[in-house]
Amino acid sequence: MSRGGRRHGRPHLPVESCHSLSAGGYFQFAQMWAGLDEQDYFEWVFGEQSVVIRFTRDGRKHAQEIALTFTPCRFGGRRAWFACPSCGRRVGKVYLPCQMYYGDRRVVWFRCRFCYDLTYLQRQDRDKYWTFKHRAERIEERWLGEISEDWISKRKGQHRRTFNKWFEKREALMEKIEKSEQAFIARLATFFT
Repeated sequence: MSRGGRRHGRPHLPVESCHSLSAGGYFQFAQMWAGLDEQDYFEWVFGEQSVVIRFTRDGRKHAQEIALTFTPCRFGGRRAWFACPSCGRRVGKVYLPCQMYYGDRRVVWFRCRFCYDLTYLQRQDRDKYWTFKHRAERIEERWLGEISEDWISKRKGQHRRTFNKWFEKREALMEKIEKSEQAFIARLATFFT
């Protein structure tokens, strides 16, 4: 399975840029709005074995039926799941991307996150942060001596050139960590404004 950012040289589309419907009946419009979707209309009806979704996209009417499967709950009752229309996987949500095209038209089918190769924005940013943080920690463990708030010591017997090289690499990683934290905070701020 791929990690957050890219796969085969192209970026993953985030789920935040997709309309979604959960098997519990909750519909969520895309958090990253596409101007074309403002006039779109969505309605859904849950039946005993399937859900029918009717919607308009780019002025055309569409209808899609998605099968439901059920699992028993521990203390009685049952939990509904979608069977993805494309791959048949049991999923809790299906998605309709706003910015994905098939030829010259936008995609008009609800499918699971795996079929559309979607990821989460938080994961894209988090992966960078944790990669940089892990590298910095490994450098500290292997190549640097004691670290306090205002001082990093050289290990006994270590050449000054070797220490300086790894110290500079660590400092560059710490700057990248700080930038990725700021980028993540800025991206979060766009959702709440």
